[in-house]
Amino acid sequence: MPEVSEQKIGAGNKKEQILLAAVEMFLDRDYYQVTITEIAERAEVGKGTVYEYFPSKEVLFKESFSYCAEAYLQSFRQHFTGSSSIRATMHDIVKTHLDLIKDNRKRLHLLFNERPLSFQELQNWVLERRQELLKGITDLIEDGVKVKEIRTGIDVEMAGRLFLALNYVVMGGMVVLDNVEVEEEQITALLDVYWHGIGNTLDN
Repeated sequence: MPEVSEQKIGAGNKKEQILLAAVEMFLDRDYYQVTITEIAERAEVGKGTVYEYFPSKEVLFKESFSYCAEAYLQSFRQHFTGSSSIRATMHDIVKTHLDLIKDNRKRLHLLFNERPLSFQELQNWVLERRQELLKGITDLIEDGVKVKEIRTGIDVEMAGRLFLALNYVVMGGMVVLDNVEVEEEQITALLDVYWHGIGNTLDN
């Protein structure tokens, strides 16, 4: 699974060089303004080399998007098979996700940009991966119910969607859009609100 990192263009194998260069180009300019020639120059390879790996700009764009998205999604996946408590696992998911965003805040703009979704295949791909993540989170919550770490009767799917929103919207928005440096105490506070809610249980 590829990892997205702020590394110098030109490092690694040629396919990765091209992908990294393409990501940078598509971040800076509209898809239709970027040319294969420019991507080749940024990657420090010949134009023909680009076509050896990617038959068209559209294919290159899709693979660039997938390259970034897979690394982003992996920040969730790696925790689904852990042995920690459910709350500790959720904390680890949020922390790993936050670190990924901090280290790659520029490239992650590609994931929050509307342009990739003009391709139907990417729309379908995003929806499939979102369902995969939702299932992983809901399975985690169901495990928490079984071991009595999470209360019974909870709407598992809604709880899963809320947790994804905490990561996508709250954490992603704070770092990428609001340029906030999120610290450990803020992660703890966010999880506390998620875990305990905001209502006073004495008021019914």
